[in-house]
Amino acid sequence: MQRNTVDVRQQGQAARRKRNPVVGKIALGLAVVSAAVDASAFAVFMGGDTDFAFGICFVVVFLTLIAAVLGFVAAVGSFGRWYGAVGVVVAFFANPVILIVLLVIVAPELLTDMGGSATSGTSN
Repeated sequence: MQRNTVDVRQQGQAARRKRNPVVGKIALGLAVVSAAVDASAFAVFMGGDTDFAFGICFVVVFLTLIAAVLGFVAAVGSFGRWYGAVGVVVAFFANPVILIVLLVIVAPELLTDMGGSATSGTSN
């Protein structure tokens, strides 16, 4: 090497070191847990305990928001980029508000009998 020069090879190797993907893995794990808890809330709702199901869904909304934010940070900051991206998608579809909106758009006829209110009408 010549004097008063910089070795670019060493700087390029230092910048390419891998970051720890733990944030992306946490985001994906939290999103999967949120989807499982959301499914259990739906089962509780179908069992008839609407107040408890509403409480579970309220918690799941915040869990999915946390998972989506962590996944976004992981994807943008390359802390487990693919884990974070998949975590954002799973968290989006596990959110109860998104599921209800999708259900209203895709199959609104399913909502008419949900909860058994249509079959318990008055009979004369």
